[in-house]
Amino acid sequence: MEMMKGLVAYPNGDIMLEEVPVPELGNNPYAPHDVLCEVLYCGICGSDIHKWKADKKGVKTSPKKVVVGHEIVSVVKEVGPAVTRVKPGDRVVHEIVTFYCGHCPNCLEGKFNICNTIPPMEGRAHFMTGGGFAKYTVWPEWQLHILPENISDVEAVLVEPTAGSIHSVISRMGIRAGESVAILGPGARGILMAQVCQAIGAGPIFMSGLERDEAFRLEMAKSMGVDTVINVEKEDLRSIIMEKTNGIGVDNVLENTGSVEPIDESLDIVRKGGKVLWAGGGIRGGIVAPVDTYKIIVKEITVYGEISQIPYDWHTALHLLGTGAVKLKPLVTHVFDLDDWEAGFDLAAASPECLRVAIKP
Repeated sequence: MEMMKGLVAYPNGDIMLEEVPVPELGNNPYAPHDVLCEVLYCGICGSDIHKWKADKKGVKTSPKKVVVGHEIVSVVKEVGPAVTRVKPGDRVVHEIVTFYCGHCPNCLEGKFNICNTIPPMEGRAHFMTGGGFAKYTVWPEWQLHILPENISDVEAVLVEPTAGSIHSVISRMGIRAGESVAILGPGARGILMAQVCQAIGAGPIFMSGLERDEAFRLEMAKSMGVDTVINVEKEDLRSIIMEKTNGIGVDNVLENTGSVEPIDESLDIVRKGGKVLWAGGGIRGGIVAPVDTYKIIVKEITVYGEISQIPYDWHTALHLLGTGAVKLKPLVTHVFDLDDWEAGFDLAAASPECLRVAIKP
């Protein structure tokens, strides 16, 4: 049996680099539509970091021992006998929702990401058959997308978060051209959401961050077209938004921090009849925040959740990236070899100079 190094997650929350078998065509649940892919890069998502060193209380961990990593760009190595969509040599990115029943109420509407019959993690390849923090991974052909030629290998780790941002902005929130948006949290995902908002003509766009974010992340957001950036440790988010919206509030709030205070802020800065998305806590396995239901009731606020993506989001991501409407290159700030994964995770977890770290197996 051929072996390779892989970054393996355990159900108790441990993550370690160890020798694992190279996946084989035919020996997986996707056969005969299975594709063996050689991973070029895999991005470190916030959800990967929280499963590592953080206080694991409440953090959702892998249901089984498995190679993790889901922001994958790879080259097709071999294909199963029934595969027609991709061929060896194709550069591809990996849609992550690979298991769903196909006949529950959500699957019948194409909402495979929230299949009613299985828990979220059991629908994701990187928790079941293995992800991208290894040299090889196996994937079903219908979950692979050929990359536009103008997207380089390393920046393509952000295609999956781009699809996730489209899921939040368009599929869930239905944000329209001309609507104002406040994005709470200036990480790579926040800046991607801002670019998607710009691509569809929404605005003005506000983005908040902390003191540590000001020099790099908020500057990056500004350089990529965010109208107003707000350091919430220096400025009052609520009063600035109210001042710039004539006391009405914004049409939409995208909470992307995973912290408690922005949950409350989102209800204060959204206008009556507006929409709020709470997304940041998902990477931690959820947060518990006190919610003043009076604000939701009297303002008739609509609150959304979101998870992963649906096929539309991937189609749209590749379209917007192919036309250059969304730019990824400035957001991939660091690359580490798989052997140096701990340094990469440390940087991704702690450095304000970092937006997305790519691991090269």
